[in-house]
Amino acid sequence: MKLKYFLYFLLAIAFVSCSDDDDKDTHDPVAQALIDDDILVNFLQSHYINEDKRVDTIKNGEIPLMDYVDIENITLNDIKYKLYVYTDFKGIGINPTKNDSVQIKYQGFTIDSIKFDENLSFTASRSWLLLPRTIQGWQYGIPYFKEGKKVINPDESFDYFATGKGVIFMPSGLAYGNFAQGAIPQNGVLYFYVELGSVRIVDTDTDGVPDYLEDLNDNNDVFDDDTDGDEIPNFLDIDDDDDEKLTIDEDANGDGDPTNDDTDGDGIPDYLDADS
Repeated sequence: MKLKYFLYFLLAIAFVSCSDDDDKDTHDPVAQALIDDDILVNFLQSHYINEDKRVDTIKNGEIPLMDYVDIENITLNDIKYKLYVYTDFKGIGINPTKNDSVQIKYQGFTIDSIKFDENLSFTASRSWLLLPRTIQGWQYGIPYFKEGKKVINPDESFDYFATGKGVIFMPSGLAYGNFAQGAIPQNGVLYFYVELGSVRIVDTDTDGVPDYLEDLNDNNDVFDDDTDGDEIPNFLDIDDDDDEKLTIDEDANGDGDPTNDDTDGDGIPDYLDADS
């Protein structure tokens, strides 16, 4: 790894803090987001994906990663970030949403290519992850990929083929921020190799409406959607409109989906309509 990326880290740390004690007071997440993006852009312009599907330094005029990544602009707490995603293969099944559970293999690296974590088995206990409990870079990055096809082997073990595979590159503000985590430094810019095996659509309150559809204002936050104002978010509320009829029982046409039933024709699904 080139020396300049190490120097970027030193400059970034020097910019935001002089000591661990001072850092809490002087850390500027807006400025840090700009520093992180400069680091990522320079990295993506000077690295490529080699024949082994690994990130490698450009030495012979290879096409830079920057030419292949998707860029997602994300605003959180009024801070603007950029997430970069390289897709080797999209997969063949469904895409997860940021509210779902995924079975995944991964390897995590700091921007100077120090590996800090990995899970290389779909059968490992930690291969299933609930995306809302992961870092923001995963919540926004993993949905770029689709699940694969599960295959049961003769010995009853299993694997997947045609899985979604790629690399997610993220600023510290979408990862662990200003907190060091083991080999991850403060303001650590990271990248992850990921392989998506399977997806479970999550319905936390088992009311027949998946969590991602409970995000009624479409702001990627299911906690601020509360139709009946009872201070219980819809994704945790088994009676979303407080009409004393469970959401799961407001499936008038019996197709297992309460979201497409509108008995009084007012454009509001019965499960959100107290006077339906």
